[in-house]
Amino acid sequence: MMNEVITSAKTIEEAVEKACEQLGVSKDNCDVQILQQPKKSLFGIIKTEAQVKVTVKNVSAAETKAAVIQEDKQAPANKDNREAKVAAAVAYLTEVLSKMGLDVTIEQEMKEDSAVLTLVGENLGILIGRHGETLDSLQYLTSLVCNRVEGSYFRVTLDCGNYREKREEALKELAKKISVKVKRTGRSQTLEPMNPYERRIIHAVLTDIEGVTSKSKGEEPNRRVVVISTSKKRSNYSGGGNRGRSSYQKRKPEKTMEEILKAERSEAEQKAKLYSKIEL
Repeated sequence: MMNEVITSAKTIEEAVEKACEQLGVSKDNCDVQILQQPKKSLFGIIKTEAQVKVTVKNVSAAETKAAVIQEDKQAPANKDNREAKVAAAVAYLTEVLSKMGLDVTIEQEMKEDSAVLTLVGENLGILIGRHGETLDSLQYLTSLVCNRVEGSYFRVTLDCGNYREKREEALKELAKKISVKVKRTGRSQTLEPMNPYERRIIHAVLTDIEGVTSKSKGEEPNRRVVVISTSKKRSNYSGGGNRGRSSYQKRKPEKTMEEILKAERSEAEQKAKLYSKIEL
């Protein structure tokens, strides 16, 4: 049984709870040492997670021995459970791909709580689809079949022709290019619909770029990322005397016909009065 563990999470409380679960003890039986406080970016997004060191208090030899025995009992079951889930996923994929008339080899990479299944073969573009839509759908169905096997949730990732890595790099480049355009024009840009995994990649890249922020809007499967400028709009006024000022001068309103005739009549009457004073 472990006597101490270091864990990270968004908050101190979550990190402590996570550590206690791993140690299999309550908070009252632990000593907590905060190694790092969580830090947020300007827009409230977690950039650095909280990190704590949790140590079990007064672990007796009997408790340690009992915990080790319990772990030994659970380990084979967990391992068998994972293998059963992967076997179900592989069997499902083999059947589907066979009915599609594709000759595909499925390579397995087992991890602690997930597995990566890589499809290897020729002319497998049909399995990827536009922006990976077909591959994502096949992955979703495989995950459903896999998790019908008894046990905790197990994540399955499908890859084909190293598509996942290539797509991730393309999305990172897209995020950088869009950020440059948004900062230059000051106008928001809405990207094409993406799945949650791809949207997270875009958000993660933009978090580290000053002058822009991002948010998601819409409903699945048409939810999109909107990239927004955080810079203040520049004024065209450059200061310095008349420089930068508009040359436009306010024009006087034009007179109506009635006002023009009235002015002419008044002028004629004044002339008549003036001439009437002259004696011939």
